[in-house]
Amino acid sequence: MARSVTIETDEGFLADLRRAFDVETDEEAVKEAAMRLAKYMRRQDFIEAVRTGQIDLQYDVRGEHGKGSAA
Repeated sequence: MARSVTIETDEGFLADLRRAFDVETDEEAVKEAAMRLAKYMRRQDFIEAVRTGQIDLQYDVRGEHGKGSAA
């Protein structure tokens, strides 16, 4: 679902975002910044889940915990 949001921010900040993401419009720059932040946060959550054992990367689809797959 798309949603429209109005924000007030410094023009210099928007110029920095446009330059950093190599885009032409403020809208593109803000969308790109928001998307990258959301992806970064999801990656950090995944890494933390692996680190704390909530996700076990050694667990294969057959349920043989710790043995890995023969694929």
